[in-house]
Amino acid sequence: MRIVDARTLPIDHEDVIAVTSSSLYFRKKEERTSFSLFRYDEEDGAITQLNRRVYEDYGYPKLFVDGDVVYFLNEIPESEGVIKTELIAFSYKAGKEEVITTFDKRGNSTLFWVLDNRYFLFLTAFESSDEAWLYDRVTGQRERIRDERLVGKTERFRELYLFTTTFKGVSYIVCNARLDEFDYYDALDNGRISPDDPIDHSEALLICPLKEAVEAVWDQREELPFDDILRLQGEGDTVQYLGENDGLLRFSAFVDALNEEVIYDLTAPDVLHEVSVVDWGAYEPLDFTYDDVGSTIFIKIDESDMHTEVIDIATGARYIDVEPFERVIGRRYLVHEFTEDLTSSVVMFDLETEERHAYDNAYYMVIDDTILVLSMSNT
Repeated sequence: MRIVDARTLPIDHEDVIAVTSSSLYFRKKEERTSFSLFRYDEEDGAITQLNRRVYEDYGYPKLFVDGDVVYFLNEIPESEGVIKTELIAFSYKAGKEEVITTFDKRGNSTLFWVLDNRYFLFLTAFESSDEAWLYDRVTGQRERIRDERLVGKTERFRELYLFTTTFKGVSYIVCNARLDEFDYYDALDNGRISPDDPIDHSEALLICPLKEAVEAVWDQREELPFDDILRLQGEGDTVQYLGENDGLLRFSAFVDALNEEVIYDLTAPDVLHEVSVVDWGAYEPLDFTYDDVGSTIFIKIDESDMHTEVIDIATGARYIDVEPFERVIGRRYLVHEFTEDLTSSVVMFDLETEERHAYDNAYYMVIDDTILVLSMSNT
């Protein structure tokens, strides 16, 4: 793991495509809707444009990266309200563009998710209506998704977080979803809750074989066959995605009534393996944070003028440094983010070299085994 200082580049975290041992690939936005793709070479500071034509996206321009390919939309307005939209697969290392498909829709479309590098989930908004639909790049089949629980950017529902994972060669969709997106109206009809009940924070973890979900869309079913892996019912209960650990998806589940948090690995379609339990009542933390890189929870338990002490809950490891810090990344870097006079900065201490690195007007992200430092001026 290494640190790359990219504060001179006009990008934020949503523009980062990939980092290699020598280069950074990124998107540069131009004006409100236009963008191009570039490669930044660390050795000589050269910036090379990769695409031959400028792309346009009039909605939320989300990038999806799978290996050496980045997926995105290119929109071309035609008649009033109608937009010709290209689904692009761009091989960023080779600098080659592929137009997977083209479609005409009234309104603006967003590439909402890419599943198994084959299925593309879109949201299309026109005036006051929203529509979710699925496209299969292999067969060319398209179909509207009738399950409104997957329409994640409307006024009725929040965004859902979808993940694909594989067990014994079978692909699954895992969904970290809030209760009101899946049970709210049924609960109202059944009288189990009232419209005033504060259920916003009750969450669930759901799963479905990818093949079955796709078949349900093609069959025009009203609901996709998700099963519960975990469902929390109390106010203040939360399910948090922590990242991937040795190829397994890792989550934590906080139960407010117990003041307890359990970290799980998803080891089978119906098995959550308990990694550790955090009894928050046993600590009086000054601060804590989730580390979605190492999939752990860090608790700051002691702080003085001489040192700061942090516990890694997943391993029990304790870290002490003379400067305050909130995260330990790669068992090597101690990281502290702070704001002073409305400007955010980052300090990192390298445990291997015992060097301290300070970055002003900065924040960071972790991608491709790299800590990437970005400028706050671009956010």
